[in-house]
Amino acid sequence: MALRTTLGELLHDCARRFGDRPFVTMAPSGETISYVGLERLTNRLGHGLMRQFALAPQNGLGHVAIMLENSIAYLAMSYALKKLDAVEVSVNRAFKGPALSRMINLTACKIMLTSQAHFEALAAVIHDLPHLQTLIVTDAVEDARQRFPNLTILAYEALLSDREDHIQSQAADTAPAVVMFTSGTTGVSKGCLLSHRCAVRTAENMIAPFRLTADDVNYSPYPLSHPGPAFYDILPMMLVGGRVVLRDGFSLARFWPEVAEFGATWFMCLGSVQQLLYAAPPCPQERQHRVTRCWATPAPVPKADFDARFGLHLLPGGGYGSTDAGWVVVPQWDHPGGIVLPHYELAIVDDNDEVLPPGKDGEIVIRPREPGVMSDEYVGMPDKTMESRRNLWFHTGDIGRLDEEGRFYFRYRKAERIRVRGEMVSGYEVEEGALSHPLIEDAAAVAIPAPLGEEDIRLFVTLRPGAVLTPEEIRQHCAGVMAKFMVPAVVTILPEMPRTPTGKPEKGKLAAMPLDQHLEGFVPTYANATTQ
Repeated sequence: MALRTTLGELLHDCARRFGDRPFVTMAPSGETISYVGLERLTNRLGHGLMRQFALAPQNGLGHVAIMLENSIAYLAMSYALKKLDAVEVSVNRAFKGPALSRMINLTACKIMLTSQAHFEALAAVIHDLPHLQTLIVTDAVEDARQRFPNLTILAYEALLSDREDHIQSQAADTAPAVVMFTSGTTGVSKGCLLSHRCAVRTAENMIAPFRLTADDVNYSPYPLSHPGPAFYDILPMMLVGGRVVLRDGFSLARFWPEVAEFGATWFMCLGSVQQLLYAAPPCPQERQHRVTRCWATPAPVPKADFDARFGLHLLPGGGYGSTDAGWVVVPQWDHPGGIVLPHYELAIVDDNDEVLPPGKDGEIVIRPREPGVMSDEYVGMPDKTMESRRNLWFHTGDIGRLDEEGRFYFRYRKAERIRVRGEMVSGYEVEEGALSHPLIEDAAAVAIPAPLGEEDIRLFVTLRPGAVLTPEEIRQHCAGVMAKFMVPAVVTILPEMPRTPTGKPEKGKLAAMPLDQHLEGFVPTYANATTQ
């Protein structure tokens, strides 16, 4: 397609084309808004913001933070900001303390949309937020005024204007649209400044590999502060006139029942969702649904096993992208290798940035062939920006390879390499070996200091429901499926795996756990999925 449009203009155009077709349904409530309904709500909010802050269009809002549960109000604010040529700052609502204040301060946000659910976290850091002046709240207005007496408190509903006419964006599609933060699983989260074009290119390039049409329904239980639901789920459906079922948080117990109830036809497995679904006890709806395809990367559960159990087609790997780089490689329908998109150049390099031949593993480096398709910078972190962009390449910190035909294969994160007695060990391969045990549900490997220098491996696992294993039994299993130097020195069994909002094991938190913190011989609760 190669569209050149801002996100506000894209919503306006899709509302004109698709009208009263249902666009977003909230699960489990079933609340639904059409394309034209979201367009009108977005315009009402945009006009209300201009009236409240005495603005002309495209003049003065700057960076505006959203720290809110998934909701239609979130989407309306997100797209109203795009029409006003403001920059949305997507705040990870799971963050607290210094990590939360860092997110807000890096962008000097004066305005935030939030709800009562986040008042406590904000109150704990409010004295460290010198720029914040106004809270727009979706509920509990009086509570907000009592908790934050030095801020202006506005009710979201009261901001809605009677005007529904389109607010036309004046920005170029390469202008900044949103700041989204890297997950920070192994370090400080960094704010990626992303353009309208980056978001639109991501959505355009989802359509062909996933064979998306107006008849499709996507199921998305991931936080809107992440590019997964915002760019890979909602935007592709907008482009084709399909529907999105949006849920506020992944629920293992409700996943298949809701997929069946709302008629979902495809979904993405972010983080560890694929293995969580496969490890769960069977339920009737896991075969009584309309889903025809899904995608996971990496995919620790074999495709044939996953397809056979759930009666669908798992695209066999191949795709690659990140918050920083955008959607760089698209998966193929029936081949594990991915195709590098034409608006990117991708190479595999060694530690000296020399390009490696096909078939060799090395660091994935990327550069754009057109403006705006990658993050422009890490906001407020010029040192980190320059560190990641050297020798004319953006360095991903990930390991991959290309084959003779130029097809791409992701291997693991460079930061997950652990140096054990002179050997470089992939944490992903340790996890992969551990997960081959039928009673292990999830696994995460981190480095710990070795007594004689270098590093040892500490493996964290959760077990399937009702399973009982000892750390030594797990080590014995590892010894049977991996090289001796890869066998973890310490195995820690957890009742549940700490996770980022997108389902990845939170390795920073795992690495900080005391070495004596492990449990043996118990029946664990089921992972980190809710039962609501």
